[in-house]
Amino acid sequence: MEGFLDIYWCLFWYLMAAPFLVIGAIKLRKLFQEHPEMKLSVAISGAFIFVLSSLKLPSVTGSSSHPTGTGFSTILSGPRITSIMATIVLLFQALLLAHGGITTLGANVFSMGVVGPFVAYGVYKLMQKAKVHVVATIFTTAFIADFATYLTTSMQLALAYPSNGSVLISLATFLGIFALTQIPLAVLEAVLIVMFFDYLSRSRPELLRPELVIDKGKKMSWASRMVVGGIVVVCILLIPMLMYAGQQLEGTDSSGGNAIQNIVPDYQPWFDGFFHPSPEMEPWLFALQAVIGISIIGAVLYLTMRRRRKKRTEGSTE
Repeated sequence: MEGFLDIYWCLFWYLMAAPFLVIGAIKLRKLFQEHPEMKLSVAISGAFIFVLSSLKLPSVTGSSSHPTGTGFSTILSGPRITSIMATIVLLFQALLLAHGGITTLGANVFSMGVVGPFVAYGVYKLMQKAKVHVVATIFTTAFIADFATYLTTSMQLALAYPSNGSVLISLATFLGIFALTQIPLAVLEAVLIVMFFDYLSRSRPELLRPELVIDKGKKMSWASRMVVGGIVVVCILLIPMLMYAGQQLEGTDSSGGNAIQNIVPDYQPWFDGFFHPSPEMEPWLFALQAVIGISIIGAVLYLTMRRRRKKRTEGSTE
């Protein structure tokens, strides 16, 4: 929501996010220097955020929103690197899709690239120590990464726009817009991430750490689990689609903007952005984002396949 946050709040969230980006950049540089083979894992982490955050999905609340995709990167690459990946995606959306915005970039990075990944990573480590099954751990971590992001967004808006002087009243309003909408979408995202980890466990295990490889010895086959997972995903998508068939669903950003106008009726955004795609053009721009992400994922899978074949060839000639 370009220009909806007061300039002082914009600066505050930029300052809050900046240290994490510096730490993330240092971590990323060190990782590439010491383990250059990890570049493919990081690339697929960022690409997954590109793909999932490009999807505008309907929710059972009668609204629509975007998954974040940061759960996958948090598990695979850690929260510090995820902060960099999320920032790249958010900057891409702000500059080329007019989604989010430059003025709110600091706040968006803090919620999606800092709080979501770091809270989820804490949950991930606790579940690992408790020896929870890897599938449950991945699902829960992915869900928390998404849901914590939108909880933070609600808090950020409540702090900036207290209703009748009450942050709590305002928080309840924004939680109803962002957090409630995001619950079914966070479940959907978690299912998709588990399915992708399952796929990588069987086709590209070299991209995963050993503890993330889903056990191949389970009674239910990989194909069966993919079918079951696909059915779950379709069911989650069908519920809101059937409930609101033929209706033009309002995005959570628009709903949030309307809530701000209700709290402060005479408020006007102080910055209008540089680029305003038409309603017809916007889906194509998000499709472009998805294509970029899918292309990177495809390239990583292809390169890992080539590496595997090269090793086999070298091994057979020795």
